Amino acid sequence: MGNVPSEEANVSNPISSKSSPPGSGGNPNAGGSSSQQQYPPPPSQFNSSAAPPPFNAQQEEGMEVDPPMPPESDETVPTVFRWEHGGRQVFITGTFNGWSKQIPMHRSGNDFTYIHGLKKGKHAFKFIVDDEWRFAPDQPTVADIEGRINNFIDVTGFTPFHGDDNFESRTLGDSVDVLEESKDKESWSQNIPGVDEYTKEPHPLPPHLRHIILNKAPSLTDTASLPTPQHVALNHLYCTAIKDNMMVLGVTVRFKGKFVTNVYYSPCS
Repeated sequence: MGNVPSEEANVSNPISSKSSPPGSGGNPNAGGSSSQQQYPPPPSQFNSSAAPPPFNAQQEEGMEVDPPMPPESDETVPTVFRWEHGGRQVFITGTFNGWSKQIPMHRSGNDFTYIHGLKKGKHAFKFIVDDEWRFAPDQPTVADIEGRINNFIDVTGFTPFHGDDNFESRTLGDSVDVLEESKDKESWSQNIPGVDEYTKEPHPLPPHLRHIILNKAPSLTDTASLPTPQHVALNHLYCTAIKDNMMVLGVTVRFKGKFVTNVYYSPCS
């Protein structure tokens, strides 16, 4: 948002007094309010016949402010007007309605907002706060030869976003290509696989099978109970390598809330 132009800058770049709403004169630094009542009556008594002709003026630094587009152009830009400087009742009017109507703004706390579809171009507008003409000092401004300051907004270069029309077709096409590629990889053929495909070494012993009871040395201090086995080791028959002409077999099962391990020693001869 632009800064509020000084009084000297406003006088040095005058614009036509017809660009401002009727009766909105006064001290420009006070946002159009003065000791005398120079603002129009409340909206219910607002004289629409006193509205000025369409806005056509020069902005500060020589920027042209265009009149609204002809009625035959139905393309509008949704624009949010915002007043954040307090007040009990806030209305807005401008070139988008020919200064002919004061539109009430919606209040949310101490802020007021209003959404209006503007024709592409530059538009001047002003706020009526508690029956006083005011301009927002934190928004771009334009002044006329009498020092009356209005806010303005430029929606000339607005380009609406309609989404990517080819998004669904491109996404669907990519999905089909990936699916077809995966099917090609899984397809059957008469080609003889390489030797490495069927001569690989078997997988090593799973880690949880290394910690069975047969692979642990017996405890010489506490023989009352054994450590709790892993659940994946239950109900499997294990055997050790033959040593001293003896084969050892072991199995662990669950019995209610306890685990029972049986170890069998079998001679090989």
